[in-house]
Amino acid sequence: MKKILIIYATAGIGHKKAAIAVKKALDEIGAKDTEVTLIDSLDYTNDFFKWSYLQAYLTMVNKLPTFWGISYHLTDNFYVNLIVSKIRRISNWMNSKKLIEYLKKTEPDVIISTHFFASEVIADLKESGSIKARLITVVTDYRLHSWWIGEGTDVYVVASEEAKLDLLKWKVDTARIKVMGIPVEPVFSKKLDRCSIFDKAGLKDGVFTVLVIGGGFGVGPIEAIVKSIGGMAGIQIVVVCGHNEELVKKIEALKSEFPTAIKVLGFIDNVYEYMEIANILISKSGGITVSESLAKDLPMIVIAPIIGQETRNADFMVKNKAAFRINNTSELRSIIEPLVKDPKSMDSMKKAIDLIKKPMACYDVAKLAMDMINGK
Repeated sequence: MKKILIIYATAGIGHKKAAIAVKKALDEIGAKDTEVTLIDSLDYTNDFFKWSYLQAYLTMVNKLPTFWGISYHLTDNFYVNLIVSKIRRISNWMNSKKLIEYLKKTEPDVIISTHFFASEVIADLKESGSIKARLITVVTDYRLHSWWIGEGTDVYVVASEEAKLDLLKWKVDTARIKVMGIPVEPVFSKKLDRCSIFDKAGLKDGVFTVLVIGGGFGVGPIEAIVKSIGGMAGIQIVVVCGHNEELVKKIEALKSEFPTAIKVLGFIDNVYEYMEIANILISKSGGITVSESLAKDLPMIVIAPIIGQETRNADFMVKNKAAFRINNTSELRSIIEPLVKDPKSMDSMKKAIDLIKKPMACYDVAKLAMDMINGK
């Protein structure tokens, strides 16, 4: 029996969600005579490395965003990356011995990786001849950073032509690049019953619905957003706080201060339903959130993106006229009020979305893996 391994790293929720999306697509299309396994690469590292990998990232983007941004752009330089990558690979080797053993023992035929940590470990093993699997690296942002590059990658799946150009600048052969999009779960490509969603959520159909998302960890100026638009007439607000239970309590406490209907949610697994009924999404510009909104034809207001990958994603969306970008919550009313008065004014944004969305990416990546399994 042939084997496909889908591997991610829980450094942000997006990488995991992309991996799950591909797994669901493979399950749906039926990976005949193929064993499909999904793992978190950090589960195969030591406990301290696993804990620190996520905590270091969250600390930098939440507490030291400027430092993170400088580091992000500095390490994207060819000469800096040449030095840093050697250090990073030594660290990877020291901390991923269980992962290396797992890969050698299970001998997958095709590996789909949605995080650069796993891709780098696997690419190094391939270069040394330790494993023979073919490697598909799925880049989960709309531009590419040097961290994603490894000679052992057989195919890079990217979200945009801009990301393809980034790879070409790093001398990657164009035959190894597929512009397929960022995988989101199959349900995002399906039209849902809006009326039943409104009823189930306890919201009013026909009222301009603002969806506010703080990502899986509930980050960003969510409280300030609610305070800024909570008193607006003609809207209802849905706030998704992710795993941030403290934020849920804060927003619940705010509800009594405003006449606007506000629905507060923690971590949910049906965000696609709220994207189906929303008129606009206010969020940071993580690669998965952007891809989910595009799949649902939902225009965005990007606010305070993380310097680095999120600002690049935001630039991509604004350039393609699929989103507004603001730096301060005080700007929200001036954008939303005209949209409430004339929702059709967003039709041009939806047409722009049609030109760049790739809602079938999970299926395309799944089929690519199956083609590789079958020797195509």
